[in-house]
Amino acid sequence: MSNRPLFRLLPAALVFLFIASLKTAQASELQKLTDTYIETWAAFYPSKALSEGLKTAAFEFEDISGAKIENWLKYNRQVAAAIEAKAAGLPLQQRINARVLQRQIKRELEFWAYDKVQINQPIWYAELISQALTYLLVGEQLTAAERARALEQRLRGIDRLCSFAIATLRNGSPERTRRSLQILERTRQFYQNSLPQLTRDWVDAGRHEQLADAIRHSAGQIDKLSQHIRLGVLPKATLSDYFGAEAYTRKLQVETGSELTPVQLAERAGREIDTVRALMVAEARRWWQHSRRGHQPPATEAALLQAAIEAMERDREANRGDFLQLFIRLTREAEAFVIEHDLASVPQPRTLYIGLSPDHFSGAAYGGVYPAGPFDPQAQTLFYLPSVPDDTPQAQKVGFYRSFNNPFNTMIIAHEMFPGHYMQYKIAVNDAPPLRSLYADGIYVEGWGTFSEKLMLDAGWGGGQVLVRLAHLRKRLENATRAYTSAKVHTQNWSREQLMHFAITRGLLAPQFATNLWHRVINNPLQITSYFLGFHSFERLWAAEQRRLGDKFNGKHFVDAVLRTGPVPMDLLGEAIR
Repeated sequence: MSNRPLFRLLPAALVFLFIASLKTAQASELQKLTDTYIETWAAFYPSKALSEGLKTAAFEFEDISGAKIENWLKYNRQVAAAIEAKAAGLPLQQRINARVLQRQIKRELEFWAYDKVQINQPIWYAELISQALTYLLVGEQLTAAERARALEQRLRGIDRLCSFAIATLRNGSPERTRRSLQILERTRQFYQNSLPQLTRDWVDAGRHEQLADAIRHSAGQIDKLSQHIRLGVLPKATLSDYFGAEAYTRKLQVETGSELTPVQLAERAGREIDTVRALMVAEARRWWQHSRRGHQPPATEAALLQAAIEAMERDREANRGDFLQLFIRLTREAEAFVIEHDLASVPQPRTLYIGLSPDHFSGAAYGGVYPAGPFDPQAQTLFYLPSVPDDTPQAQKVGFYRSFNNPFNTMIIAHEMFPGHYMQYKIAVNDAPPLRSLYADGIYVEGWGTFSEKLMLDAGWGGGQVLVRLAHLRKRLENATRAYTSAKVHTQNWSREQLMHFAITRGLLAPQFATNLWHRVINNPLQITSYFLGFHSFERLWAAEQRRLGDKFNGKHFVDAVLRTGPVPMDLLGEAIR
């Protein structure tokens, strides 16, 4: 019998069909593996699944007791091995999906196996508890009776989680641990002072009293957890606030899917800071020529730039009501602008809720977008605006509104709404495989938001106002500053004072943003690098497509193809849209 491989004995056409059938079988097996992983993930993370539109997850809450974490880690390792065995020779779209799932598994292993958050991170518990009821209070999936039933179930889950945390939490980093106490205290106050009133119309009076009792009991459990953290964890918290060079490098490479080092990241970000500051000086000079004609300009570039920034910050709102109305109006105008200038195919109808970030949210100071997920693509996107409480001291309120000035907010809308994150997720959850939205590539996500600002500006968004373009450049400078300080803090032990000084003097951040940056560098150090890295990835891809297509290049076609592909690794996006 011949030792030659079987396919050499077959006609060419049959060889092709044989190989194609193998690839089809591999792709089918990968799809089954992915579907099962998503189901298992949703059961392990019901709060995340609910945020992605899975209605049944409203009646569950995270339970990591017993051997559940060990079983979850074991399952992830098994899936990783199975993907590795099936990945060779997959068609492009399946190859992309395999990469997305592989990185998600690396994230899970990093979180539970390396960081051991159940033992070492009070802030994980605090953030999970603080947002446990968000989609019950704001979402439209549930009837009032279903909300009440889901609330009862989730309150029981919060009680169990508090008890588990008290029994399990043993350590933490001082900064994150103190932050967790702030979040838990705001959450307890919200439960105690506001939640009973917000749920009054869900059930009849008798049943509501039972709900109110359960709410008060959960507030008490949260207080017990706070006491454990304050007295039992914080005094002996021995973990560093900094990852250190080895861990930061590993985490950076997981998130970027590359061999990028912290040194390279800081070098690139440092060059960007110098470049953008020069661009800002040029815009400040244009501003002076148009608005201060006839006046003697400041003697130095730094003074000129400061004068332009101060003019930008004077254009601002002064209270929560006007601030909210500004964002509602800007969102409406941005959608109309994208349509009028044919920048992209805008999905209809608009499904969007815009409101002020609840005070007890950990991210209240900078807000965020909570998009519809693939389990319910037509659900509302929640756009929570940054906010400060009404009783905030006047000086702090003025600082907040100076930072979130109107030219800056004009760019936020492009980044967060049209054609940024709202459109990006709205299209992806309808057109791309679900796992791409569930386990989104952060560099794509924040890169697209930042690149959207440039697309809009180049088309005339903001009416060509110099201060609006200056606001974009200031955001771009902030993004580079985020990446630079993230690397410096976690690999060279920069102190809060060093970060604040650099952020204000070199990064030109407003004090409000410099303070927020410290918290984000400590709590989300890899996420904040994605704005800078992603923006330049999209710039390179746009330029490459222009070179490839020449006169046939169409910006709208580019945008539509990018958004339909979904948030995937940037090194595969170019191939995917071709």
